[in-house]
Amino acid sequence: MRPSRGVDWVLKSFAQWLEKFLQEEGAVGFVKGLLGLVAFGAVLSTLFGPVAIRSAFVVAAIVLVLLLVVHLSTRVAKLESDSREYRALLSTYCKMLTELQPSVFDIKVWEQVAVIEANGDTKEFITVTAVIRGADADFFRLVFGAGWDQPKAIQKDVTARVRSLEVDGTEGPSFVVTSHWRDDGKLDMVSHFHSPAEVDSEVRLKMEWTWPKKCVPLMVHKKPDRFVFYFRQPVERATYKIVLPPGVDVRWGVVSLNRVRDDYDIVPTNTGGRTEIKLTLNNLPADRKVGMLLELKR
Repeated sequence: MRPSRGVDWVLKSFAQWLEKFLQEEGAVGFVKGLLGLVAFGAVLSTLFGPVAIRSAFVVAAIVLVLLLVVHLSTRVAKLESDSREYRALLSTYCKMLTELQPSVFDIKVWEQVAVIEANGDTKEFITVTAVIRGADADFFRLVFGAGWDQPKAIQKDVTARVRSLEVDGTEGPSFVVTSHWRDDGKLDMVSHFHSPAEVDSEVRLKMEWTWPKKCVPLMVHKKPDRFVFYFRQPVERATYKIVLPPGVDVRWGVVSLNRVRDDYDIVPTNTGGRTEIKLTLNNLPADRKVGMLLELKR
């Protein structure tokens, strides 16, 4: 038994009302829509027979869900697009502010540790001790890259957290971090201080991030991979320690370093079955990309 023409007309009118309702109310209106569907069923039960009621409920429920999915998909896509645009603008303006009224971070100590898993997933921990020069600082801007052309699908899974750090190692509150993926595949990350860091004051920061597949060239493709520093100002002391997966060993070399010119040391150790390669640099000049090159032993 098929619903009568009266039911068809009511369903069409109800679908039109639902579409307009969801457009005006958004996702919150979904619950209201369900309540409206229940009320609609009560009316049908009075006007028509049981078969018509069941048909009406099925059709109306399908229409409601489809309209909601379309509405939310469109809404989410727009929000993601707007968010990318706003993050890019914020990154640009922070860079402009730095150039107009430069707050220089005179880095005393930079300590970076990368813990690599067999599939290339990487967790990194960075501790920075710096003195503010030039002008009070409202934020700290850094740019990082994976060193290879990563698919954009991986970028959304990169997570980062930055917080203040006391001299005794006590961790402070997390900063608000805004990030933007540049066209060259690098992550432009701005950490916003809770209050301005004054000139000549010392700041200590701790950064942690999880970066899926960051070291795929080394671990999966078995190719030499570079782990390098690049600073726009001199750094008194910088260390970079690579912690490899259990049972994995590497050959290593240096990048743009030599014993005559540079004060550095690179030491392999083994802790808990994991090989560690640690590079230590003293009095690193500005605007030089230096570091180490690793390759798996086969």
